Amino acid sequence: MVALELGAEAKTSSNMGLIKHCLIDAAAAAVAGFDSPVADIAGKFAIHTFGTGTISPWFSSTGGVMPIGAAFVNSSVMSALDLDDGNRAARGHLGAAVVPVASVLGSMKDASSQTFAHAVLAGCEIGARLGSVETPPFFASGRWAGVGAAVAAGISLGLDYNQLAHAIALSVHAAPLLGPAGARKDMTGHIKEGVPFGVLSGMACALLAEQGYRGDPDAIESAGIYDVGRLSTQTGEATTFKRTYFKRFSCCRLAHSPIDAALAITWRQRLVASDIARITVRTFRTAMELPNEARPASFESAQYSLPFAIAVALVLGTDALLPLAKNTLSNSEVLALAERVDLLHDATMDAAYPRTTPTEVLIETHRGEIFVEERDTADGDPGRAFSDEQLLHKLRTVAKDRIPVEQLEEIVSAVGSRIPTACEFEAVLRRASE
Repeated sequence: MVALELGAEAKTSSNMGLIKHCLIDAAAAAVAGFDSPVADIAGKFAIHTFGTGTISPWFSSTGGVMPIGAAFVNSSVMSALDLDDGNRAARGHLGAAVVPVASVLGSMKDASSQTFAHAVLAGCEIGARLGSVETPPFFASGRWAGVGAAVAAGISLGLDYNQLAHAIALSVHAAPLLGPAGARKDMTGHIKEGVPFGVLSGMACALLAEQGYRGDPDAIESAGIYDVGRLSTQTGEATTFKRTYFKRFSCCRLAHSPIDAALAITWRQRLVASDIARITVRTFRTAMELPNEARPASFESAQYSLPFAIAVALVLGTDALLPLAKNTLSNSEVLALAERVDLLHDATMDAAYPRTTPTEVLIETHRGEIFVEERDTADGDPGRAFSDEQLLHKLRTVAKDRIPVEQLEEIVSAVGSRIPTACEFEAVLRRASE
């Protein structure tokens, strides 16, 4: 098998800040999504399928479930509103797979903060390396996020080198095979990018490998979806993990640059939505391939619509996307503005993606004025990184009126200035449901 491991020599100190950001962001995404319909469904599924147990899912009042059930629910909660972190190189999401697995299994093993950090680091790094070399058309995040989940599980369980190699091999072949996101125009289902299903497969593969279940040594090479010639096998240093990005808004990442640009124009020119006659967004092909419904047919399709997300931000303000509320889909002013948004493919931007997400936004007013704003990429990308304070503001914003203030402060205390142990992380997210 191609060597993908980050061994014990991997130094997490240079990545500690980014790992801490992942944990703050995981808490924010979980607070936002814990009472979503998909979270409720996932909780019922976990009980009915895996049975009751001793682990309470985050913010849940349904009682204890088995470890794999808890990780599946927590992943579903994190990814429910498309507010979770992602990776520029891999073109998708890893945190919602890796953090729940490292947290649940790490707490069971009483993992130290260093082991917890290593599980998050290695799971995100290895998953992102695979995601970055998928052969077009690329699949949804659940495939390679499942491998990241297996790595996080293996480290948390204390698997040896050979067991971890088998966990990776098994997870490559067992990961969910979802159709490319851009090929699904009717995004009315809950599956989206299938990250929670990567959790199920990856965690199961690590548990099987612990018991001696073997994988094929050429799994990565034979899977047929990874260009192994471009695969980095460097050990001892996290490189792809450093391409992690964080979101300000609960919608597809490809909408963020246009939202940032449109907001910059309206703030600078002191425009309100009723001043706007037309918005033109120049963007790259992958963004054009999203459903982009001006009148989204479902909550999920709303998350994948540039016109709708831009309109929400301009009509209702940015907090209306932190998180997106389902009743926003029927807001007449939002829908009217979304229908005045045109998307134009600019082929000169294609080569920049996925490294960056460039855009040019043109706003024309009813008075005939035209204002233009360009963005090389979205805020929260590695080149426009968020500070601790910005991510904590995101957490506080989504937590407002959702959990008691004293419980929010426990979470902030646990993740705001350091990397907690897995037990500490699990405790504050479970405690908020009590």
